[in-house]
Amino acid sequence: MKHTISKIASIVVLFSLALSSCTKNFREINTDLNNIPNALPHQLLSPALVSTLSLNMLRNRNFNNELMQITVNMSDAEGQVFRYDFRSTMSDNLYNGWYTELTNFKDIYRIANDPITLNASYRGISLICQSWVYSLLTDTYGDVPYFQSNQGKDSSNMEPAFDRQQDIYMDIFNKLDTANVLLSKNDPIQFEPVFNGNIGRWRKFGNSLYLRLLMRVVHKPEVAEFCKAKIKDIVELKASAYPIIANNDESAILKWTGTGAYISPLMSVREQDFRSPAIGEFFIKHLVDWNDPRIDIPNYGDNNVNRWRIAPSRAPM
Repeated sequence: MKHTISKIASIVVLFSLALSSCTKNFREINTDLNNIPNALPHQLLSPALVSTLSLNMLRNRNFNNELMQITVNMSDAEGQVFRYDFRSTMSDNLYNGWYTELTNFKDIYRIANDPITLNASYRGISLICQSWVYSLLTDTYGDVPYFQSNQGKDSSNMEPAFDRQQDIYMDIFNKLDTANVLLSKNDPIQFEPVFNGNIGRWRKFGNSLYLRLLMRVVHKPEVAEFCKAKIKDIVELKASAYPIIANNDESAILKWTGTGAYISPLMSVREQDFRSPAIGEFFIKHLVDWNDPRIDIPNYGDNNVNRWRIAPSRAPM
């Protein structure tokens, strides 16, 4: 019995020593001295933009093109878009993806609002990107979580309330007004892939997005007067305070260079999957009839309809 007690006591002592050795200098040992512990705004911005645009491009290829009969899938299987037979994953993927990137865009604002890393330009860019993604969400899905969204990490609110589209749009307008003021401070930023750090171009993009969204809802009686007044401010009364995109050279474009993160999401699409949905007769013949210049783009139209595999238009069954 004494031998057993002694053995147990030895085990307890050894266990205690093991615990103390595991916690001794734990923080110092596990601190990476070669890298920063938190991401910086420029490290979050490029991946978030790439991911958002990738989601949009794949959605356009797999859904919009089929719905508008630019391309037509010849399969008669279930889940065909031309029949309005949409699988839940078609909505879920885009919805979840956009909200994921909103977390990154909001983190950019949070970091750029910290006294140590304070930067007005990054906060303005963050608000523009948030407004852009939220407008996509509410235009696609209607009422969506907005004021309480993306707070799970900080507030543990895993079931945010859904907000009215009208309220979402009005707050988006507030965000874009704030972004315009923040970007007027012209705080320098590091490389970003859209305007290569040109704050003035970002400001023009934000105000042009503002104008576009105002025109989208100006016909709604509840907000018509506000929208009309704000449109007049941007294009006439206060144009100098709201610079907007003036020509194609100022367009907001993320170029797929083929290096690093800037690889088109369509590169992952198999060759046979590009060929399986045929170019729609409705689309390609209209390009020809209207002498649309896109018909002459190499490998797109080549002004030769006969080289295409053309599918007849298909109506829902």
